[in-house]
Amino acid sequence: MTDNVYTSDVTVDSASPSQLAESIRLREERLAENIDELVGRVHPKVLATRAANKAKSGVVDEDGSPKPEVVALGVGAVLGVAALIVGLSGRSKRG
Repeated sequence: MTDNVYTSDVTVDSASPSQLAESIRLREERLAENIDELVGRVHPKVLATRAANKAKSGVVDEDGSPKPEVVALGVGAVLGVAALIVGLSGRSKRG
């Protein structure tokens, strides 16, 4: 069937049976394409890759080098934990 009829162009009152069949076929085809696209968007691998890329973009610049603010935050956290450990260990020796 090569009528190439779209659903919005066809009404039940004015269409021939072959036009209606073609319209239904085209609608089913579009629905199948939409479903395939949606399934692809929510596939676990796609979601995991998207999350990993988002996390990576928060830590690494486009050229692959680490972002300075993230490095500074990490160093600050390590120094803070070290100071806490030293402070607590010195306190227990006094008592």
